[in-house]
Formats: sequence, C-alpha cells, structure tokens
Amino acid sequence: MELQQLKYFVEVANYLHFGRAAESLHASQQTVSHQIAQLEGELGVQLFKRTTRKVELTFAGEAMLEEVKLVFMHLQRGIDEATRAEGGRRGRLVIGYFGIMLYSILPGAVRLYRERYPEVEIVLQELASHQLEQKVQQGDIDIGFSVYLNDRHSELSMNWLTFSTESIVIALPKHHHLSGHKGLYLSDLAKESFVLLNRNDSPLLFDFFVLSCRQVGFSPNIVQTAASDQALIGLVAAGVGIAFVPSCMSKLFDSDITYVPMAESMLEIKLAICWLRNNETAQVENFAEIVRSFRLTP
Repeated sequence: MELQQLKYFVEVANYLHFGRAAESLHASQQTVSHQIAQLEGELGVQLFKRTTRKVELTFAGEAMLEEVKLVFMHLQRGIDEATRAEGGRRGRLVIGYFGIMLYSILPGAVRLYRERYPEVEIVLQELASHQLEQKVQQGDIDIGFSVYLNDRHSELSMNWLTFSTESIVIALPKHHHLSGHKGLYLSDLAKESFVLLNRNDSPLLFDFFVLSCRQVGFSPNIVQTAASDQALIGLVAAGVGIAFVPSCMSKLFDSDITYVPMAESMLEIKLAICWLRNNETAQVENFAEIVRSFRLTP
C-alpha cells in the first residue's frame, strides 16, 4: 500500500466520480482506476460500488475513509511541526547567565524571544561566571551570557557576540568622603576598604579588579567578599566598604549609595553572549539575531 493510493482513494471518495477526481489529481482516469483497483486488491475489500450512472462508497469504503483522513491530518501536522522546528519556532533553548547580566539586555532579549517564538521552551540557569564557558563547551547550555576577555582558546571553540561595553564605576556609601567627586583614579582608592565578589564564584572579575589595582601600585584591602551582586551592593550600602561595579548596576540602592565614574578608560568590561561554533540550531541563531538588534538600539 502506497501513500499515493490513499490520496487517490480520498479524492474519488470526495467527488464520487473517477473523471473529476482524475482532473483534481492531474492524472488520467485510467491511472486513478488502476490505483484504486490495486488498493482494493491489496486490502481484499471493495471500497466503491461502480455503475454506469454513479459511484458510491461501500460500508468498507466509508470506514476506510474516516481513518485515512486522520492519517493525512496527522501527516500534515507532522510536516508542519518539522517545518516549525527547522525554523526554530519550537524546541528548547537553555540560557546560562550570572548575576550582573540581569541588569543588562538579558531580560529584554528573553522577553522579545518569548514573544516571537512562544512555542520554544526557554530554560534559564544562573551559574557562577567561571562555570558558564565550561557548560557551553560541554553542550549543557546553548547560549551563555558572559564577560568577553578576548581569550584565543575560547574563540577557537565558541562564537562570541559582544552587546555592551560597560564602564566600571565605584560604589560608595552615601556619605563617604570620596562621594562628592565627579571622577576617581584608581590611585585615589589605595587606602580604602573593598568588598568584592568572591573569587570562587567570579574569578574573572575578581582577578581583573585586583590586577588593575596592582598595576597602579597597590593591592586592594579586601575586608569582605560577597556571593552575589545584590549582596555586594548591600554591603556597600551598610558601609562595610567600597566596590567596583559595572555601570549597568548604578541604579541599585541609589538612595544609599553614590556611584562615581572611574577616570581610567581602561576600566571597562565587555558583556557578550557565547555559543559553540558547531551549534547551528535555528533557536540559537534566532536568539543571537535578537541580541544583535538590542546591540544596535540605544
């Protein structure tokens, strides 16, 4: 039994006329008659009553028609679902991120993606920054929101798309003696007490800030570390110390904290998304395209 035979059967059943069915199928009447006869022979039942005046379905034909229509309905649904999956309109997308990314374009990009592709399941995983690239390279995460450090090793295996260059600002308690400054140099902070994200969770940022201080002649006096960005800002608000934070976070606790820009232009970090070079699924490409649109929009 072939799919074409079933298609011919449905058309003849719809028209109850071999000639009109043949016209609809763009086939000869002889071909249609032959296909139906072959189908009846394979099934061992008569599907149509044929007279010189009319064609009618037999009871067997009526029973067959109901099921065959379901077959074609499910077949079309399968074709539609396959097409949608190929175009990235369904499936699953796993996105990894760490704390500061929630203050970047991440929420807006995810929201727009959901609006455009509502049938794609999105899974968001918060991770320590150093785990992100590892998870992406292992294939556990499709897209990672991370800090781009121009690492040649990671560029060999991953695609990177930078969406923001964030200047670093200093978060100071509201009444700190440096809070009235319009800009600060790193050397101005040599005698201050710092709170930093702990190195286990954020080795990239921790090392970046410590190395930046050492390059101007001092090691930062770290009085406490924090496990999250929110905790870091809370410690500054409580007067425990000062902190380096990306400018995208400079509205948090702004009634208790003053954010002062850094005078050194070198104190910047690049925020980016990354994904495996061999991960060419439509879901990933569609999300990257949304990130590109955010990158071009102020």
